[in-house]
Amino acid sequence: MILTKFEKGKKTSFEISDGYDFKKYSESESKIENVFSLSLTNDVDDEKLRLLVILSPIFIAAFDNGSYELEFLKKTIENSAYPYGLYPNFFENFDKIQYLKAYEDSNKQIVTEDIRLREDNTIDFYFNPIKDSYLKSLVVMVDSLIEDDKNRKTLLKYFAKMRNDIVINGRRSILANGIQAFCLNKYVVVWALELFDFIKENKADTSKFLEPIYDLTNNLKTPRLA
Repeated sequence: MILTKFEKGKKTSFEISDGYDFKKYSESESKIENVFSLSLTNDVDDEKLRLLVILSPIFIAAFDNGSYELEFLKKTIENSAYPYGLYPNFFENFDKIQYLKAYEDSNKQIVTEDIRLREDNTIDFYFNPIKDSYLKSLVVMVDSLIEDDKNRKTLLKYFAKMRNDIVINGRRSILANGIQAFCLNKYVVVWALELFDFIKENKADTSKFLEPIYDLTNNLKTPRLA
């Protein structure tokens, strides 16, 4: 998994170690500003892609850090060709060729959606800048829930009947209510706390990295309100 920070006209990429340290390995000029991203390699069955899409409203709401509520998502939606800043057909009969074709003429100098699948099968997840303590919490969540094969498959069994409209409704809900939104039949806060507990049970060695975001979420706060 690769972390990239787009700041001050620079694109700086970091390798993420097993201990969740960030090791800088490249830097170049970029017109994209005030954006972070995590890049991971998709699997042949698109499980990682689907689970990231499902969990994205929870990640976006819990790690919100704009100058106003959900600033990053709202600005992304302004640049997107799709309602709620999400490709509308990740589930029922997802067609990867059709998906990639839809982005052939997209503007590469701006972030148009927070989740993008690339031609080389890399998934880029874009989000607002956050300080390293919260950033490591997010990295641990993505690694433990999505990259981890066993945990990913367990969660996808739970979400086996997921539909495109359910995911879209989750985004609609967080736009209206932020971290207090109701999403996937539970409040976002409840989902986040349950996912923290799931990680602690199934990947206990990562628990210490979750403490910064756990404390905020448990008090209905986000990095923006810290």
